[in-house]
Amino acid sequence: MIVRHTLSYTAVKLLPAIASMVALMLFTRLMSPDQLGEYSLTINAALVFVAILGNFLVIGLGRFEPATKSRFEREKLHSTVLASAFLLNVFVGGFTLLLGVLDYLPDLSINYVFFVVLFMVSLLLMMSQKLVNANLKPKAYGLSLALKNILLLVIGVVSLLTGYGVHGVLIGMAVASLFASLPALSLWAKTSWLYFDFRVLRELWSYGAPLTLLYLFVMIISFSDRIFIDALLGSGAVGLYSAGYDLTQYSLALIPSIVHLAAFPVILKSYENDGEDAARAYLSTSFRILLLVTLPVTFGFIAVKEEVSAVFLGDAFSETSAFLIPVLSLSVLLSAVKSYYFDYAFQITKTTWLQSIPPMLAAVCNCVLNYFLIKRLGVIGAAYATMISYAAYLVLTIVLSRKVFRLPDFPWSFFVKVFLASMAMMAMVVFSSFELPLIFSLLIKVIFGVSVFCILVLIFAKKELLVLLKDGAVVKNNVFS
Repeated sequence: MIVRHTLSYTAVKLLPAIASMVALMLFTRLMSPDQLGEYSLTINAALVFVAILGNFLVIGLGRFEPATKSRFEREKLHSTVLASAFLLNVFVGGFTLLLGVLDYLPDLSINYVFFVVLFMVSLLLMMSQKLVNANLKPKAYGLSLALKNILLLVIGVVSLLTGYGVHGVLIGMAVASLFASLPALSLWAKTSWLYFDFRVLRELWSYGAPLTLLYLFVMIISFSDRIFIDALLGSGAVGLYSAGYDLTQYSLALIPSIVHLAAFPVILKSYENDGEDAARAYLSTSFRILLLVTLPVTFGFIAVKEEVSAVFLGDAFSETSAFLIPVLSLSVLLSAVKSYYFDYAFQITKTTWLQSIPPMLAAVCNCVLNYFLIKRLGVIGAAYATMISYAAYLVLTIVLSRKVFRLPDFPWSFFVKVFLASMAMMAMVVFSSFELPLIFSLLIKVIFGVSVFCILVLIFAKKELLVLLKDGAVVKNNVFS
C-alpha cells in the first residue's frame, strides 16, 4: 500500500514541483537579492505565526481525521477546526490592526497587511491540504499544490514584469493559496464555521499544543538564519542565502515529503485498526523507501551543484548557491530522517509533549551558532549552523523516541548498501565531463547518475528491493538484517 501511495503522490507532485522550480528560475532573474530577501522574510514571518497560533489545528486534524469512526464524529471535528481557525483569524487581524492604528508598526520592513492576509490564507491552505492527505486523496492534494505553485508563478512573473515588485508577488502568493484550498471544499461541505465541540477542541489542543511548540522551534531553526543574516549582513545577503536554501528545499525536501504523505496516514490507520505490529511493519517499509530515495538524491544533488545553480538561478545568485548546496543538502537529509521516521514514535503514541524537547535545544544551539558563525564565515556560516543543529536534533530525537515506542530495528545492512551505491554514483558523476551546453550537460549527468545508482543497488540489494515491492510483511518475514 505504501509503495502504491508513494507512486501516486510522486505523480501528483511532479507538476507543482516543476512550477516551483520555474518560479525560482524566473524570480531570481527578475528580482534583486534585496527584493528576494524582503519576499523571503515576509513569507516566513507569516508561517512562523501560523506555527505559533494555528498549527495545533493542522496537526490535530491530520492525527484525528483517520481515526474518526462515523460521519457525525468527522463533522464535529471539521466544524471545531474551522470555527477555531475563524476566531484565530479575527484575533490576528484585529490585534495587528490595533497595533497599526496605535502606530506601533510604522517602521516595520514587513507590511503588516500582507502579513495578516498571508497568515489567514496559509492557515486555511495548510488545514485543507492536511484534510485531503488524511483522507488518502493524492489527486486532490496534487491539484492543490499545482494550483498554488502555478498561480504564484503566473501572478508573480506578471507582477514583476509590470512593475508591481515584491508586493505583487506577495499578492500572488495570497491568491494562489486561497484557490489552492478549493480541492478540499467537498470534504469541508456541510461544515459549520460557528459550531464548537469543546471536548474536540481540548483533544486537538492536548495533542497539537506540544507540537505547536515543536514547530515553533523548528521554524526558529529554519528561519532564524535569515533574521541573523539580515541583522549582520543585510537583506541582499538574505536574498543570496534564500535562493540557495529554496533551491535545495524545492529539489530535495520534495522526495522525503512524498514518502511521508503516502506512509503516515497508512501507518496511523494500521496502528488504530490492527495494533503495534502492523504499524511496525509499515514503518519498516516506509523507512527503507525513505533511505532508498533520499540518499541517492542528496548525494546526486551535491554532485551537480554547479550545473543546478547555473541553470535554475540568476547570475547574481548561482555562485553563492553552489557554495551552500553541499551543507544545506545534508541538513535536508538529517531533517528528513528525523521527521519522517523517528518522529512517528511520538505521533503514534500521542506523546507529543516529549517531542518538543529536542527542537527546543536545537533552536537554542542554532541561534548561538548563527550569531558566531555568520559573523565569522558569512552566509555559509548560517548553513553550517543549520546542519549542526539538525544533527543534534536527530540524535536527541532518536534517544527520546526509544522511550515511548519500539521502532523497528535500524536496517544497517540495507543502509550501508544504499549509502555505498549513492557515494559511488556521486564520485562517478563528479568526475564525469561532457562538452555540451550547460542544461544538456546537467541532463546527461542526471541520467548517468540515476543509471549508475540503479545498477549498483540492484546488484547489492536485489532481495530487499523485491520485498519492498510486495509492500507488506517486512517485519514478519525478517528479510532485512
